[in-house]
Amino acid sequence: MKILVVTPTLGESRWLADTVASVAALPLAYEHVLVAPEVAVPALTARFSGVTVVAETKGGGMYAAVNTGLEAARDWDAFTYINDDDLLLPHFVTVAAALERSAGRPLIVYGRVRLIDGAGRRLGAIPVSPMPRLNRDLYAQRIEPVFQHGTLVSRATWKQQGGFDPAFRFCGDSEYLARLCIHGVSALRVSGEVAAFRLRHGQLTKNRLVMVEERKRVDQKLNLPAESKKIRHHWARLIFRTANLPVYAERILRHGFVSFDELLERGE
Repeated sequence: MKILVVTPTLGESRWLADTVASVAALPLAYEHVLVAPEVAVPALTARFSGVTVVAETKGGGMYAAVNTGLEAARDWDAFTYINDDDLLLPHFVTVAAALERSAGRPLIVYGRVRLIDGAGRRLGAIPVSPMPRLNRDLYAQRIEPVFQHGTLVSRATWKQQGGFDPAFRFCGDSEYLARLCIHGVSALRVSGEVAAFRLRHGQLTKNRLVMVEERKRVDQKLNLPAESKKIRHHWARLIFRTANLPVYAERILRHGFVSFDELLERGE
C-alpha cells in the first residue's frame, strides 16, 4: 500500500525540514507532495530532493492546495495531509497498517494527536473520540471527534466523497472529516499518538472569532441541528468526556482550567 502525504506550504516555515524528515523516517511506501506558490517551487525542489513539489492554484487557499496535491499524485492508496510545521510520529505506521487491512473499502483511520510548542516540547494532547460509532452523534453535539493530523483517508473514500471545500479558509479539514462521518464513511481508531500539532505564534487557528464563524458555516452546510436533546447524543458526549479525562487532567496540570480553543489561542 502506498501512502500519499500532502503538505501545503509557502516555503517559509522554519519547521518545514522537520515535517519532511518526520515523513521520511516512516518505514512506509509513500509519496510526499509539497504544494507551494509557483515562485517557491524551484527552491523547494532543490532543497528536498526526495519530495515532489507542485505549484498551487493562484488565490486558491490552503484547501485548494491540498486538492491540487491529491490530483497531482496518481499512484496512491490512502492520503493524509500535514501542515508545514507539524509532524507524523512513529506510531503513524499503525494507522497505515489498519487501513491496509480494510481491503480498499471507503474508510478513515485516526489516532490521538500530541500538542507541541515551537521547540517540539510536549504541551498536551487533543481529545479524540474513543469509539468511531459515536462520531456522528458527537458532531451533532458540536464536538469534533476526529482531527486531521495523522488521519488517513482511503482512496475509495476520496473517489466517493471528493476532496476539500476551498470555500473554507480555516475549517476545511473539520468540514471534510465531519462530512465523511456524517455521510456514513466507516472509521477506525488506533491507540497511541500518531501525529503532532505545533502551537505557535501567528498560526491561522489563533483567529478565534473567524474560526467560530466558519464553524457556523460548516454546521449550516452539513445541516447539523441547532440543538440536540436526544439521549444517545448526551451519552456520546459523556463517553467522550470520560475517555478523555487523562487529556483534560494533563491540560489542567500544564496550563490551568482552559478550553482547547483557549489553548490554541494562547499558543506557545
